[in-house]
Amino acid sequence: MNPLEVARAAYGITELAAPAGVEFVLTRVRADGRTRAVARILGGRHVLQALLLANASSGAHRLGAFVDATHALSMVGLALVDRSRRRTALASAAVALGFAVAEFRQ
Repeated sequence: MNPLEVARAAYGITELAAPAGVEFVLTRVRADGRTRAVARILGGRHVLQALLLANASSGAHRLGAFVDATHALSMVGLALVDRSRRRTALASAAVALGFAVAEFRQ
């Protein structure tokens, strides 16, 4: 497994295990129940994506980059329409964009 996928898996496992903690570290905002549930779903997605891309081709990594970029774009959209979740959405977008750039370079 390459270092990027190790980092992605670690991030995903942390989101699964302690979603409120991840949110608080990134945003200094206390996560509500809905945010924690969504964070756990996204954490599971990160773990699955890390496993699928562990020994994948460059084409698969580009597909992973597309998934991450799509997630980032959706979070920017959420930030624009839901002021109460803006900080959380933008933090999630930044993480997703970082993963997208890193995957594209694989």
